Amino acid sequence: MATIHIQPKTQFAKENSKLQSMPFKVHADCDAKVEQYFNNYVKTTEDNNLKSSFRGYPLLGKEVSVPDGYVGLVLHESIKPSTDKEERKFRITNTFSNITFWNWDKVPSKNDSITKALEWIDIAEALHSPIVEE
Repeated sequence: MATIHIQPKTQFAKENSKLQSMPFKVHADCDAKVEQYFNNYVKTTEDNNLKSSFRGYPLLGKEVSVPDGYVGLVLHESIKPSTDKEERKFRITNTFSNITFWNWDKVPSKNDSITKALEWIDIAEALHSPIVEE
């Protein structure tokens, strides 16, 4: 079970976060100079995808938007539970409306998990909408 704590007086940044999903894990918990060492080297390809590299490995990416009427949340979990049965507690640290996802070795497509998840929102909404008889 998970709980998301929303503090009424929480101030988010005036602009949405620029979120990027990378196909690897960095074992560090600190700020990174993303603008200086990564964003400055992102190029747009002919087919409107993105191209960059991380530590010499090529990355191919695409920016996708959260569907209209929805907002993405950036969550932080300060203390992770020691077992699967303990409740997880998150707090909202920011919001986003776009996310850039990156692949190591393949061109971004509709088969990527982030694209599928965002498309599922529309499908789930259609499945769970009330049926109106005319």
